[in-house]
Amino acid sequence: MTENDVNMVLVGDTFVGRPDPDDVFKPVKHLIQGADIAFCNLETVVADSNYIDQYDRDARPRMDESSIAAYMRTGFNFMNQANNPHTYHGLHALVRSVEVLEAMNVAHGGAGRNLAEARKPAIIERNGTKVAFVCRTSVGTPEMAATVDTPGVARYPVHTLYEAPSRVHSNPGLLPIVHTVPDRGVHREQLTEDIRKARDAADVVIVSWHWGLSPFQIYPDAGAGEVEVMEYQKEMGRYAIDCGADMVVGHHPHEPQPIEIYKGKPILYSLANFVHDLGSFKDRKLMALLVRCLIRSGKIQRLSFVPGVLNGNGPPVFTRPAESPKVVERIIQMSTPFGTRFEVGEEDVTVVLK
Repeated sequence: MTENDVNMVLVGDTFVGRPDPDDVFKPVKHLIQGADIAFCNLETVVADSNYIDQYDRDARPRMDESSIAAYMRTGFNFMNQANNPHTYHGLHALVRSVEVLEAMNVAHGGAGRNLAEARKPAIIERNGTKVAFVCRTSVGTPEMAATVDTPGVARYPVHTLYEAPSRVHSNPGLLPIVHTVPDRGVHREQLTEDIRKARDAADVVIVSWHWGLSPFQIYPDAGAGEVEVMEYQKEMGRYAIDCGADMVVGHHPHEPQPIEIYKGKPILYSLANFVHDLGSFKDRKLMALLVRCLIRSGKIQRLSFVPGVLNGNGPPVFTRPAESPKVVERIIQMSTPFGTRFEVGEEDVTVVLK
């Protein structure tokens, strides 16, 4: 270790709706607090009830403003806001969420009072190294997108096409083949521009993307499972790296998805849930992971993950690899088609970058 090293940890969807968030984070605080940069996908709008329409009956994520301090005491200092939960309770709440993070001096990205703010790369500097985050979401309705003069999130649209399988005439009712096609016009141009701006301003560029599907969206009664990485995820993850990103981190599927090394740079298709107080997760048992990243001399030198199990809403119980062999095996197995190699150690599992 050198004095210029930057240690970063990354976790996925995080929403604490319980009365004492400090108590919720206590079992995992030691894994977060010592990091120079600690990233989470803020899976909730942060706005007190007076910023919510009086007739709002939406039970989906919202967190009181006082709770954000517990995230910071735990060690989180970068929060992704490009996601669907930031739009569930209206634009006043979204703007307030941005204001709260600004007032608390938390680095954040992906939402704003207008499109320029939502797109703007967020930069956090530690130990003389600048790390930039470019944030996007492909999950949510078109109305949630920021425009030139209205609030919203940095949304990247994707089209869905259904193709009949070749044997559908002899087997009526066969499930269709699903194709997903990302926008290849103005939104791709904007992403390219934002990554290049980040590249010029920072040493390391990370693209944070809310994307993909969870098994529960396809199989509502599933206890756990795997959904194939969508075509657009693979296309745009690789495209982001071709544009200059050093790493792509995905979230939204609520369970781990494969890890790919593309041109020596990692694409983490899903960071899974960390803490998620949505009621539908109460009785589920899910796999979890905490990603560790060492940045040295302006480059990602080491990437690893700590496996865990999440019972219900969380937090996860993280263990040594030998104590969670099924989680380690599953992540290695799903990543093998991408050619990814791993080295299983005592404390974590290293992703081979070269």
